[in-house]
Amino acid sequence: MKRVLNSRPVAFLAFFLVLGIAAAYYLGLPEIFSLPAWILCGLIFVILFITGNKRMLIALYLLIFFLGAFLFQIQFHTDFPEFEVQETCRITGYVSDRSKMDSETHVYLLTNVMIGERDFNKKVILYSPEILQYGETVATEGEIVPPSPPRNPGDFDEEMYLAGKGAGFSLYRTSVETEGSRRSWYQYPFLIREKLAEKIDQILSEKSAPIAKAMFLGIKDEIPQEIRDGFSKTGIAHILAISGLHVAILSYAFNFLLKKLKAERKLRFAVNIILLLLYAALTGFAPSILRAVLMTIFVIIGRWKFAKRDTLVFLSAALIVTLLGNTAQLFSPGLLMSYGVVFGILCLNPPLTRAFRKIHLDKAKLDVPLATSCSATASVFPMTAYFFNNIALAAPLANFFAIPLAGVIVLFTGIGTVFALAAPQLGRILALPAELSIRGLTWLNEQIARSSLGFIEINGFPVWACIAIMAVIFLCSDYMLIKRKTRVLAVGALAGAVLFAGITAVPSVPVRAVILDVGTGDAIHISAEGKDYLIDNGGNLQYSNISDYAEKNRIVFEGVIVTNDRTKNLKQLAATNRIGALYVPGNYQAKEYDAQYPVKEYALYDKIQMSDNVLLENVGSDGKYQSLVLYYRGQPVCLFAQTMPEDMDFAEKVPVFKPAGGGKEGAVTNALLVQLQPQYAVISVKEKNRKELPSPAGIELLRANGVKLFTTAADGAVTILVNGQGNLQIQTEK
Repeated sequence: MKRVLNSRPVAFLAFFLVLGIAAAYYLGLPEIFSLPAWILCGLIFVILFITGNKRMLIALYLLIFFLGAFLFQIQFHTDFPEFEVQETCRITGYVSDRSKMDSETHVYLLTNVMIGERDFNKKVILYSPEILQYGETVATEGEIVPPSPPRNPGDFDEEMYLAGKGAGFSLYRTSVETEGSRRSWYQYPFLIREKLAEKIDQILSEKSAPIAKAMFLGIKDEIPQEIRDGFSKTGIAHILAISGLHVAILSYAFNFLLKKLKAERKLRFAVNIILLLLYAALTGFAPSILRAVLMTIFVIIGRWKFAKRDTLVFLSAALIVTLLGNTAQLFSPGLLMSYGVVFGILCLNPPLTRAFRKIHLDKAKLDVPLATSCSATASVFPMTAYFFNNIALAAPLANFFAIPLAGVIVLFTGIGTVFALAAPQLGRILALPAELSIRGLTWLNEQIARSSLGFIEINGFPVWACIAIMAVIFLCSDYMLIKRKTRVLAVGALAGAVLFAGITAVPSVPVRAVILDVGTGDAIHISAEGKDYLIDNGGNLQYSNISDYAEKNRIVFEGVIVTNDRTKNLKQLAATNRIGALYVPGNYQAKEYDAQYPVKEYALYDKIQMSDNVLLENVGSDGKYQSLVLYYRGQPVCLFAQTMPEDMDFAEKVPVFKPAGGGKEGAVTNALLVQLQPQYAVISVKEKNRKELPSPAGIELLRANGVKLFTTAADGAVTILVNGQGNLQIQTEK
């Protein structure tokens, strides 16, 4: 039988390592299972290796799979039971890194952390306005608050962010004590990085410096959000993160210079590696740079010592080393884009270059640039869809300009910065190509973003679709040793399967109601046959939560239905033009910004038509609050009670019941439950609230009547889905 795939066990090891990490995260593969399985596979591999059995590779792949799962479990989760959670403790730690020193609040990474008299086996991120120095041992009194997972759709995943830094929790303190100072050798590169950043600020303009620092030093905190959004919309956000592409440009420049100096091949490779390590050291061993340098060094060593091996093998080896250090990095946009871009170029560049040469683009020297641009675009677009919620239609054009300009920016920023250490004026002159390239890049990006090409907003792009697209890219590559017709059929079949799975996996859900976790009060996002509405009932913590939720999920509400006589949650929504119309009760106290949109008044028994088949009816009023029922095709779906039972006039059966006042005493009665006969109850309440809500008596009544209870405090946002047949499903963010 003819082999259809190049033999490259290292690439398969990387694949199964990634698969194991993903299984641990998405499938919740427990540590108690992965550890014994890893040990068992290790024993089997040793036996098969000693006996010379060819199946030892299968055992090795399973071994690396369970190793990835086990490492992720111990690196991602933090064991807090032995510490006094949410109680004030004395926390001491060693300042090993710092960032955002130009901001009001600085960020410090603490290592060698002690909580009371006990060691904490992870780092801690400290936010403080105080200026602390590298090597200082600091102490403060603070609470240990475990990181919270996303509470609402689109929320920031604090737990994953901290895991990527190797940290267990974070805290903010306005003041800290300094107990001593002892600088370690590895912190001197951090000081050099800060010095280089200062020089970049001196030799480049205020607008260009943040982009240059991101691309050369890996300092991304200073990039304005509008720049990030603009680059994301055109599909070139990957150039803002240090990737193998950036470092490869530097490596190529070093190699070109050494060739001109007539250095022999071995010397060129050796000097190239030394210069790349020096670059990593000068930039403070920033994770993104270290990752990219490691990737490039593996490729250089591969070409130097293992000429018969292809680049994919060494890219895979670099990925294995990177992930073994911190498996949580797999879920960071930086790593995925860094390796993804290089993977896409390795797979698609050769076949696309051949295709473009067939149409004679090589005569205009456009074959390689176009192939590189299309390759980078194909590999990056699933990641931008997943992380940034958009697919950039202009990405091939934007990448065509961005990739060569990125090379100029990285190279001349580096040259100018190094010379600026001794002669700032000379550094400014040498950095002029970088300045002009950044200005040109941002201008071109703005023009492309405004063009008719534009971008498509997409929410909830599935992970499996990202994996399938990368599989299609791999099938199109020269690594698959199959005939062209067979390859076309395989790619077509896989693409068709992805499309079919996408259509069937996304259920027809004409009604989607998300009861958000906003602490006190209520906020409910209803998607009615493609139209978005918000039910708002005031509360103290919602002010920022609702606007953040709308911004992250790119929602503009057709209407906002206020069920209270007042609200202070709409100011930011109004400021960002996210309100189409406002529905208010007769006792509503108007705000000055309500003049920005139509205001419609509703009363008891009025109906608000949200779409052809979806409406809300006001079934209760106590003079201040209103209770609403959500209907789909004439059938009640959910009672959003804001009033007590005696103030409601509703006698139908309803599948979902949301008690008033966070389930306060009297909001749930036996008579009401007999009347409604709900299957589910959702209580929107703040965790550990002072009123000790929900009421124990109400919970007991719900359980006694066989009602399944969800609370936003325990489950995060609760989503009610209704399909075209009226069948109901409940999902939680947890």
